[in-house]
Amino acid sequence: MNMRKIGIIAIVFAVAAVLTVHYGFERGKRPVHFVMGNRVIPYSGPFDYKGHELMVPKNVAEHLLGIKIDWKPAPALPKGVHYRDKVAVLMYHHLSTKPLLPSILSVNRFEGQMELLKQEGYHVITMNQYRKFMLDGGQVPDNAVLLTFDDGYESFYKLAYPVLRKYGYTATNFVIVSDVDNPGKGGLPKLTWAQMRDLKKSGMSFYNHTYNLHYYDVVDAEGGKQPALSALLYINDENRNETNEEYYRRVEGDLGRAELRLKQELGNTDSALAFPYGAYNDRVLQATSSLGIPLTFTVKEGLAQRGVLNADRINAGSNLRTPRQTIDRILRYVPKQELLVNGQGAADQTAPEYKMGKLFVPLDDICRSLHITMDYDRSSGTVRLTPLLQAGAGTAAHSQAVHA
Repeated sequence: MNMRKIGIIAIVFAVAAVLTVHYGFERGKRPVHFVMGNRVIPYSGPFDYKGHELMVPKNVAEHLLGIKIDWKPAPALPKGVHYRDKVAVLMYHHLSTKPLLPSILSVNRFEGQMELLKQEGYHVITMNQYRKFMLDGGQVPDNAVLLTFDDGYESFYKLAYPVLRKYGYTATNFVIVSDVDNPGKGGLPKLTWAQMRDLKKSGMSFYNHTYNLHYYDVVDAEGGKQPALSALLYINDENRNETNEEYYRRVEGDLGRAELRLKQELGNTDSALAFPYGAYNDRVLQATSSLGIPLTFTVKEGLAQRGVLNADRINAGSNLRTPRQTIDRILRYVPKQELLVNGQGAADQTAPEYKMGKLFVPLDDICRSLHITMDYDRSSGTVRLTPLLQAGAGTAAHSQAVHA
């Protein structure tokens, strides 16, 4: 085998490894512990986890949550209307004229996407429209799209902005604020405060992607690493992990510092946060609430639903897809069936799928309809369910084991 073939094989394996980490492809039958409050509900059976979606057999979800799950066909919409009362939040990172990695989008493909949005009847909205839709009962147009960029790369100013201006679109950028305050850190060039102030005049907006918690850090004595925003970090000198109180102070302090700098430099009067790597937990959500950050964004794929303040996004920044393939991905998340919980209509969610001879349902989406947050720790096999509101009759978890 020549060196060129060896190099190609190495690249393929590297890309596969990155996709496994990012999208979490996982399928199997192994013990999982569901935790609600102080109750632990053991489960050993089939599950599927991919694209940040935990799918479990329908009977398991019903038994776990004490509910009845059904679907019915979604109402028909007029021609040209793909969805209503929802927002497709597209997620981008870095643009380049000559991308060297699949995760870097070419500016030509980005422009092709913007052209298709215009041709296919999508309507790009501002973050202000999105905020009113989510918080104040405001309306958004049919086929609404919010454009978001993560990490605050300078390519947003030099490459994305000219395209956005051509089509009359605005976009939001979630910036790592410490990179802006310390421009000599190295790596890909980042936006400056002056550039952001200039872009704000044209309707662009800039929000929180943490001050300096966008990295993986050590979480155990063996050197294992997890996202710094959502993990109890290991204190090597003391041979222990952070306490919950230490962790909360660190997270709240970091997010609060980023909020302060955004207000000082850009005059921000509202707040939003995109979680690095999509990683968060109930304590992070508690910190955002205490800081007055009402809107948060994950990397889990789907359409943003009215009132679901921790919103899904759709990855539009892969250079492996053509513009048509990327924009058509939006339609994958338009529900063709309406979710029913105990016979009552809930927010439209991902449809069930037949896998391994069973009907699998999206547990985290169903939990959202019940105002329950779900945090799946894949390393320990623990699924923590935390009610956000007082659950009604029939939504309490059972304390015995669940079986497929």
